[in-house]
Amino acid sequence: MKKTHDPKLARRPPARTFERVLKWVGSITAILSLFFGIYQLATLVSDARARARHIEELYVTAKAQQAAGDFTAAWESFGEAGKSAEEGGMIAKMAGELDAAQAKLRGAQEDLAIEWLQNIHAGSDEKFSATVDKLLPSLVRGATAATGPRKADLLAHVGWAYFLKSRDGMSEADPVRSYAEAIAIDAANPYAHVYWGHWILWTHGSLSDAMKQFAAALASQREPGLVRKMELAALANRNYDDAAQIEYLRAVNEMRKVHEPIGDRAAGEVYSIYYSSVGNSNAFDKLIGAVPPSEQIELIRVILGDAWLDPSKIPTRQAALATLQEAADERTAALATWKELRALLPANQGSTLEPLAAAAIKRLSR
Repeated sequence: MKKTHDPKLARRPPARTFERVLKWVGSITAILSLFFGIYQLATLVSDARARARHIEELYVTAKAQQAAGDFTAAWESFGEAGKSAEEGGMIAKMAGELDAAQAKLRGAQEDLAIEWLQNIHAGSDEKFSATVDKLLPSLVRGATAATGPRKADLLAHVGWAYFLKSRDGMSEADPVRSYAEAIAIDAANPYAHVYWGHWILWTHGSLSDAMKQFAAALASQREPGLVRKMELAALANRNYDDAAQIEYLRAVNEMRKVHEPIGDRAAGEVYSIYYSSVGNSNAFDKLIGAVPPSEQIELIRVILGDAWLDPSKIPTRQAALATLQEAADERTAALATWKELRALLPANQGSTLEPLAAAAIKRLSR
């Protein structure tokens, strides 16, 4: 039988050729996929490096702003850096953890919140809560995750934040609960102790109890400058109390003895203590009984010099100095100081210091 020729069969490529083409197509596709994958990986690496540089630049900027005291700008810079770190931390996010950049930024932001609260001031048209409400979530979040002294530090400042909000009448939270929790974790925590002492005096509590808290804060040997600042502020708020005035004088004198800086505000409070005591033998005897006269003489010379005092205040300073010199049995020096004081007093103006000076000069001249 004669075979017929089928043109379609003649045009069909051999099976091996077709398989070869498929293999080439597969190989090309694989190569293209590889190149595309490498490109994507390179892009991801490049983006990650660019993001890391951007985050570090914002971090450095924020730290510089914080050091300069521009806390608002620093907070914004940290916030922007945190958003970038969150966008780049997908792997850590899937694992339910923070990557290194996020952890670093959160810690820095918590440190900023602590420093800001320690130096907060409410303007005439602004309340404490305007700032506190911005900072408090960071502190609460940090305290939840932290352990040990770091947790105690954060809890103490959560309590301080509640106190500041209470001054605006916008918080019913009890600061003492946070202070007590902080001390339960870190018994020597200076922040919790000094803030608790401040709270006791703010709420008209026991001066003795407050002084125990201040003493515990100082004993920690952490943040002595802040501890003294808070102690003096709390005692000054109770300046109507003679016992509180004595504790204030003691505290400033201790600062002098260890060469801690004594600011103008503290010097002004010390002057006020002497102003209210000069001519009142009972009140001045209490000062002499609290701090040795020789130490008070040195304190006056250190913080109440002529360059600091308004000239109108120098006579009162001299009267206090002369009284202390006599109490220290420095009779010759006391006599000279009283005479200097008398020369400073305006003639025929009826100064209350005039009869004091006259009586002292007569007594010491015998």
